[in-house]
Amino acid sequence: MIRIIKITIAVIALLLIIIGIYMMINGSLEMYPTIEQQEKVNITGTAFVIVGVILGVIVKNH
Repeated sequence: MIRIIKITIAVIALLLIIIGIYMMINGSLEMYPTIEQQEKVNITGTAFVIVGVILGVIVKNH
C-alpha cells in the first residue's frame, strides 16, 4: 500500500515539474498577455517546479 502511495506522489511530482517547465517556456496563454500576466505565470511555473522537486526528494528519501 505504501509503495502505491509513493509511486502516486512521484507521478504527481513529475507532472508538477513538467507543467511548471511548460508554463515557464510558453508563458501566459492569453492572446495578448500583459507583462504582469507573464510574470505571474513565470512565478507560478517556478513554484510548481520547486514543489515538484521537493516532493520528489521526499519520496526518494523515504
